Amino acid sequence: MGASGPLAKQVIFHRVAPNSSYRALRFLSELEHWEIGLSPFHNGVRLRMGKAGRPPSVLDVCLGHQSALYSPVLLAVLRHLEPIPESATASEIDEIFPWAGTRPNLAIHLSALLAGQLEADATLTK
Repeated sequence: MGASGPLAKQVIFHRVAPNSSYRALRFLSELEHWEIGLSPFHNGVRLRMGKAGRPPSVLDVCLGHQSALYSPVLLAVLRHLEPIPESATASEIDEIFPWAGTRPNLAIHLSALLAGQLEADATLTK
């Protein structure tokens, strides 16, 4: 992944003020390469991620209106991102969440995501 190895800095997020792409909750990576957060829409809240300062393009998953899911799903995604270096590419992050393309059915992947078993679900289709 990216510039991995002993000199690679792990991605660490800290909370910052919301913006137009992450209207409810926004986290910025320590070296300001990545943003992740939540944004409400008519059909529910979306968990989104992308390069800092750009529209979200890596993750864009609808969590619906079930507010009890927002925190556990966000924490699970952050947990899966912990081992990646800050310098990871969008493609490398996509490999962690192969099912998270355009409008994925989160219900299919929710149990595995929350249990930390993404690898077991990598062969599932969208």
